[in-house]
Amino acid sequence: MAAPIFLILPASEEGEAILATPSGGDYVTRRVAALDVPMLDISDPVLILPGQWVRIFETDLPKAGRAQQLKMARFTREDDIASPAEGLHYALSDTQPPHLAVIDEALIAQLTETFTALKPKAAYADYDVLSGDTALLVIDRAVEPGIAALDLDWTEETLTQPSDAELAGLCAEGLAAGRGLNLLQGDYRSRSAFDVPRVPAIRLAALAASALLALFVWNGIQDRAALAQAEDLRARTATEYLAATGDRAPTNPGRAAAQSLQSGPVQTAGFLDLSSVLFTGLAALDDIRVDQLRYNSANGTLQLRLIYPSFDAAARVENAVAQAGGQLTTGGVREQNGAFVGEATLGLGGGS
Repeated sequence: MAAPIFLILPASEEGEAILATPSGGDYVTRRVAALDVPMLDISDPVLILPGQWVRIFETDLPKAGRAQQLKMARFTREDDIASPAEGLHYALSDTQPPHLAVIDEALIAQLTETFTALKPKAAYADYDVLSGDTALLVIDRAVEPGIAALDLDWTEETLTQPSDAELAGLCAEGLAAGRGLNLLQGDYRSRSAFDVPRVPAIRLAALAASALLALFVWNGIQDRAALAQAEDLRARTATEYLAATGDRAPTNPGRAAAQSLQSGPVQTAGFLDLSSVLFTGLAALDDIRVDQLRYNSANGTLQLRLIYPSFDAAARVENAVAQAGGQLTTGGVREQNGAFVGEATLGLGGGS
């Protein structure tokens, strides 16, 4: 793959960007006023953004479709982000479990619009691509590789000052090594033909069947084809359970977990246990949809927002989840934009 062209952007619009063009095994660089960057005669650059603009979180998500993982990641990190969720852009890494990047949506929208003619093929936070043990001076900021970037006024640390060509080389090495989370996802995905290095997804074979239950939690069980897939997942889960423990898997994992809690030491339920209970309970209810979900690790519960077909549907959901080994506590149901919405809390317990 050809070495990428880099545009390393300043934190201030009055600053200068670094344009780095590959030449042989090195980079030829020049400084360009930030306001003049959109007029450059280049195509398919990789943008390196100031790390102050981007927050990146680790996640502990089950393997599932990217859309479902993105929803779950947003809910699990909602309390760590001060800005309203609807004003943010989210991106996930290709690794499993993925990292979650968060950037102001107005900012990423402005960047992609400003650089439309350049057709940027990817965008990364500087600290996410760079590596090493020393903090670097990158144009107008201090970058702690793998950790964060700060305005110069916020640090008194002695900074290593690579040349612009050396900095571009470090970015190229980072991409070649599979570092960096591309922020151009979803509505901002690049339309140019390119190939940015990607780290192969880590296989989580032992948990795959159980983790995929989360996919159905988020999509809802809305047709018979999903039920057939559910049976296949249960069969694979039973096979892996037998291989791992030497015992036959219980027919109802949620109820078994609940009984274990009742007879053994007090402990909190895990996300996958609760997801399994929820999925099993909703499997026969094709008119119920999970709109929001958040796992509370402190007390081992799922906080849910459910979309019902009618005001009285909550009782049906409570009974179905109880049969699956869970205890669903529902609140009032309200009409909102033509839908019937209600909050609920799911824990282990119940069943018969």
